[in-house]
Amino acid sequence: MRHLPRQFWRSATGADGVSTVGYLRRQLVWLVALTVVGGGALFAAYDEVHSDSVKIRDRTGPAVVELAKARASLLKAHMTADDHLDYRTEKHKHQWPDILPRGEEYRTQVAEAKSSLARAAATGALNREDRQTLRIASGIVDSYLLRIDGALAQSDRPKLSSANLAYARGMMYAEETGILARIAALQARQSAALDRQEDWGAAPLLAWPVAVAACVLLGVRLVGTQVFLRQRFRLRLSIPLAAVTLLLAAVPVLAFGTWQAHASQTRMQEAAGPLTPTGSADAQVRAIADAESGMEKAVGEGNTEVWARGTVFIPLAAVLMAGVILWTLQSLLDEYAVPRRRTGGPR
Repeated sequence: MRHLPRQFWRSATGADGVSTVGYLRRQLVWLVALTVVGGGALFAAYDEVHSDSVKIRDRTGPAVVELAKARASLLKAHMTADDHLDYRTEKHKHQWPDILPRGEEYRTQVAEAKSSLARAAATGALNREDRQTLRIASGIVDSYLLRIDGALAQSDRPKLSSANLAYARGMMYAEETGILARIAALQARQSAALDRQEDWGAAPLLAWPVAVAACVLLGVRLVGTQVFLRQRFRLRLSIPLAAVTLLLAAVPVLAFGTWQAHASQTRMQEAAGPLTPTGSADAQVRAIADAESGMEKAVGEGNTEVWARGTVFIPLAAVLMAGVILWTLQSLLDEYAVPRRRTGGPR
């Protein structure tokens, strides 16, 4: 094993006694194969992480936030409606001069909740089953509104009003089938999806070592090719192959971009962590504001949009590198491998 690096270098420079034609053909296979393997592995490693960044930034993260907003708005709406009905049915217990603004506030909060549910659906993060759950929850919200309106309309008949309010409360708070429970389940599934997307996963962890190893070996063989061409062809430097070698300098840059993108994913996940469907409505509103601020900051610090553009660069660069290598070595083969007469014509 300890002799492998030396043997590889001898093979890369043609110092193992191979003929010129044999070396060029062997090197052509080696360089193109390493370019294809390195480019493919690098694309897989890079694309996996950055596509997850895009999903978290544009789909999963906003969906978690919007579902949390909807739940908080509905909690506040029910509390407001409860207070409103309590005042109208038992006026002697309160000294509020005007209850109308409280009723308008309740309707505004329900409208905000429905808008948040619509925005959550529009993110594209929800699968078919989740979208169905969301439609059911939205339909129950409409039925809930009818019950609250019925309670308000019958506020002069306390028993009927209380019955409507109790029915509406059940629709809102039922353990598994209530509006809040359904939204909480959706939020939990999106939070779990965010956790999965933030995780490195097997593909990047396997592909990055393969990509780095292939690119290192490619760089060694490219340098070895320059040494061979200088010795056999008296060519001081092959500019096309030197340009290909310089392109390999992008690999550490892409690795840094991948690390930065994953760090941004982790910060976004941590920012979304406090968005649990527990606590008071006011506490949830504060948690939502903090989460939005933290996620926006994480996106800015991670430069995810800029790094995601590098995904297109990798396959294009790999194809370009393979094309330059093929053209350069094949040209040398065509020139060297065909025997020529002394007059310049073929034998």
